[in-house]
Amino acid sequence: MYQIKDAKIRRMTEVNGAPCAEIEVYPASSGDVTVLAYLSPSAPVGGYELVKLVRSDASLEYDWYDNSFHEAFVDATDTAFESSLMATAEEERDSFRQQLLSTGSLQQQLNERFFGGGNRM
Repeated sequence: MYQIKDAKIRRMTEVNGAPCAEIEVYPASSGDVTVLAYLSPSAPVGGYELVKLVRSDASLEYDWYDNSFHEAFVDATDTAFESSLMATAEEERDSFRQQLLSTGSLQQQLNERFFGGGNRM
């Protein structure tokens, strides 16, 4: 399972017409890659859904745009989480989402960006 070292909101955007926060997720393991997670608000207020996960083989610092000459950013939403003896793919996805939301003050920052206030749970 992917362990998270840190996560930072890069920008607010839209995915398929839904408002999302683009979050840069830094792995705890040096063998894992940095990913971009897209979270959208869901019910109840203060809840968030992981709508997209993007892997990058390029440096997010230097190759920050989606360069069409190579696969700088690859949508890994459907392939990042796999079923195992311990958990289903959906359970792995939910575990990642929960781990992400508990990283630092990320959930509070999301609440402020989306709802204009603190924790409304």
